Amino acid sequence: MKNLTPNYVLIDTNFIYFSLKNKINLCSSLLNCLNAVTVPCVSECVLMELEKLGPKFKLALKYLKNRKFIKLNCFHPKNIIYADDCIYNTVNLFRHFIVATCEIHFKQR
Repeated sequence: MKNLTPNYVLIDTNFIYFSLKNKINLCSSLLNCLNAVTVPCVSECVLMELEKLGPKFKLALKYLKNRKFIKLNCFHPKNIIYADDCIYNTVNLFRHFIVATCEIHFKQR
């Protein structure tokens, strides 16, 4: 039986890109992986990073804007530049997020 409590999944830039590159349906894959209701979330910094990365990431940006992802406002000082730092800061402030990332260094933080 599936858990009905939603899991808020904060998604990283590379995770979005590689899931689209490998033609993986992100929302259904999160549901299957966690075996629970998932609510995919992206921060403003992830969206800005995708815009800055140019045409290679244009499809990922379009995917996020057309899907029902929750767009999170950033809760950090404006001097944080990287989306990874924004995600790290958000998770430290609000411990109820699951982070979906391809970055190995997140485990070390």
